[in-house]
Amino acid sequence: MSRTVISNMLRDARIRPTPQRVAIYRMLKGTTSHPKAEVIYEAVKGDFPSLSLNTVYDTLQTFAESGLIRKLAMKENVSRYDGNAAPHGHFVCVRCGRVEDLRPSVDRELERINLLLKDRIDGRIIDSDYRFYGYCAECENETTWSDSKEDRRRHCSDHLNDT
Repeated sequence: MSRTVISNMLRDARIRPTPQRVAIYRMLKGTTSHPKAEVIYEAVKGDFPSLSLNTVYDTLQTFAESGLIRKLAMKENVSRYDGNAAPHGHFVCVRCGRVEDLRPSVDRELERINLLLKDRIDGRIIDSDYRFYGYCAECENETTWSDSKEDRRRHCSDHLNDT
């Protein structure tokens, strides 16, 4: 996505397209890894040595409030950010912390379920957020960790703090 296109998108959302904001948005649109603010900061700070982590957080909040991105509030009071602002589901690995988009066919099925249930919910639905938690294929296949629930919890908690 070009800087001009991103600048126009930001202007359309009534956000001033500073070089830092353009770089942050471009980074998010160029990944499907659902990064934390710190990862985004590390990715763009080389081009902007005076950029602060606080500016990245403020920018991400502005983008989320304008509907340009999705902010995924995760467990442990951590947020991840998704450049795909359209409603869609995610799979979260409780071991490695990876966040992946669901397949489009699953999202279509979830939308169908949404339509079936919307008349049964008191209130007007404006968004939906589906997250499934489990072990990604890579973590599921590893045999180096203990099967005890406490060991898994401790390992996952330690590892999630690193991602």
